[in-house]
This record gives sequence, C-alpha cells and structure tokens, in this order.
Amino acid sequence: MLAGAAGLIALPHPACAMAPGSGRIEVAEAGGATPDPMPVWYHRPAAWAPDGRVVVVMHGVQRDGDRYRDEWRDLAEANGFLLLVPEFTAAKFPGTRWYNFGNLVDGEGRPVPPAAWTFPAFDRAVLAAMRAAGATRPGFALYGHSAGAQFVHRYLLLTGAPLAESVVIANAGSYTLPFPDRPFPEGLGGTAADPATLRAVFARPVVLQLGEADTDPKHASLPSQPWAVAQGDHRFARGWFFFDTMRRAAEAQGVPFAWRVATVSGVGHSNGRMAEHAARLLFGR
Repeated sequence: MLAGAAGLIALPHPACAMAPGSGRIEVAEAGGATPDPMPVWYHRPAAWAPDGRVVVVMHGVQRDGDRYRDEWRDLAEANGFLLLVPEFTAAKFPGTRWYNFGNLVDGEGRPVPPAAWTFPAFDRAVLAAMRAAGATRPGFALYGHSAGAQFVHRYLLLTGAPLAESVVIANAGSYTLPFPDRPFPEGLGGTAADPATLRAVFARPVVLQLGEADTDPKHASLPSQPWAVAQGDHRFARGWFFFDTMRRAAEAQGVPFAWRVATVSGVGHSNGRMAEHAARLLFGR
C-alpha cells in the first residue's frame, strides 16, 4: 500500500509494472459508479529515472485516454517525463456528473460526501500508476483539456490539488465560479467546498491556456446550459470570463492571486495542437 493525499491506495499487481515505452495498465480503484479497475495509458521514456518528472494528462469528453497519450508521447520522449493518462470510462464514471463535475452532488442536487467525490479516485489512480512505474518524486504536473479541464479546475477548487506541482487548464467549456451563493455547478453552493482551500488556490501559479481560435459558438460539445452561456459565447470568451472572475474574487477576499492566461495563436479546440505549448507551461517555460 502507498500513503498519499487520498489515504491508503491499492497498488497494481507486480505483473502490471510499467516497462519503458507506451502501454496501458489497470489499477485497483473502488470509486466511481462501478467497482471495475481503472485504465491508465502511459509512455515511459527509456531515459526517465524514478526521481524524474511526471505529467498527468486528463482527456476530454470522448474518454479516449489512448489518443491523449499518443498526442503527448513525443513530448514525453523529448522532455524525458513519465506520461500518465488515467481513463475515466463512461461505464465507471457515467456522464458529466461523474467526470466533468466530480460527483460533488447526486442526481437530485444533494451534496455528496467528499470521500465519494471522483477526485479521490483520481488521486488513488495516479499514485498507483506512479508506484507501478517506480516513481519516487512526490508530486506531478497536471494538465486537462476540454472536459478534462473542467475536471481539473474543479479538482483544484475543491481539493487544492496538493500533489500538483503545476497546473494547466486548457479550453474548458464551462467553469464553476468561486461563489458559495450560486448553486453547483455554476458556483460552489450545495457542495462541501472549504473556504480556506479556495483562498490558498488563488495563490497557486495556475495557467489558464486558451486557444485563440476556440471561438465556435455552436461547437458540438460546448455546454449550453443558461449558466454556461452566461459565461460567454465560446470557450475563448468563457476562459477570460473565468480568469477575471477569479481575479476579482481574490481581490475581494484580500488574498494573493498568482493565476495567468496563456493564449495560443491559430489553435482551436485541439488537444494535440495545445499540447506542445502546454508542456512548456507545465515546466515554467
């Protein structure tokens, strides 16, 4: 067993140990709507050492962890980091409630206890995959794109992402705002959000990465709920709205704000084309 942010976790069977190259392992994971194991797609460069960097990438709405792994594989090889892409399958984490929204409220809108959120399942899966690779570094860099960006920013707001050394949130379609008086998922109302955790999040060096061409107001997967539409006509506008809202909220609370926006010229809603720029952001370049 390995102790981490989510407590003790089950480790993969030794036969699943992560060899150099690309592959897929399954880790024991009791969270989600089913007890099934959780797939983790990976690329381990031959030159990667156990104390080397780890990058965790969160896939989009298609739950296609293999594609995200493939689109980041050359970057992992060139930069020498261990790449992990946990796959939140539709069977185990059905719909936006369990993935994008982290299972913070149930189907009737009632608060779900933090232990049953999707976020501890993420922690357990990532730590188990790191253990399978023999990683000794205590933390990881975290990137999410599209639905994965929705997951990542809510994970950050609700948990503080204590093991994330750096965070990049790319091209999310909608955002949860840091307001307890607005119902979830528009705000944090009805959740077990911790005000102290949120205050600390404002001071984290988070990067909001936005494709300058991600401006299609009729994109097939663009959230269309009234509260989401109120954030802007398209993802690029909604990203700036969220950033400005977070900045103003930090100012109102009198706490430091270290977030920034990085835009990518000529890129729309594409993980593959955002990835190279995102890798530099994750490493502070």
